[in-house]
Amino acid sequence: MRIRQAGLKRPSRGITMFGMLIGIIVLITFVLPAIRSVPSLMEYQAITRAVKQARERASTREEVASAFDKQAAIDDITSIKGEDLEVLDGGGSIQAVRFSYKREIPLYGPFGLVITYSGTQR
Repeated sequence: MRIRQAGLKRPSRGITMFGMLIGIIVLITFVLPAIRSVPSLMEYQAITRAVKQARERASTREEVASAFDKQAAIDDITSIKGEDLEVLDGGGSIQAVRFSYKREIPLYGPFGLVITYSGTQR
């Protein structure tokens, strides 16, 4: 059994102010870019769905571009237009539709994040 003498302090436990500051800096450095990139990721998913629907519904390049533009207006897609799609056709039918674009996300002052999105719907 340990006997505690009067006036002796127990060792400190817990997080220090310096440790908390470092934790906040790390959190801001990694979490803020992730949070700010979520809308562009959601737009990428909407573009993928719109390209898939346009490919399934259309039989010519013009129809694919028109169908994509109609769906883009509904889903509020602003990063890419129907004319930017690369339509690969062979034998009178659409084989695949490709797309590629870049999105810049501002982070802190002069720093930003550039993400290149691309995809193919067969």
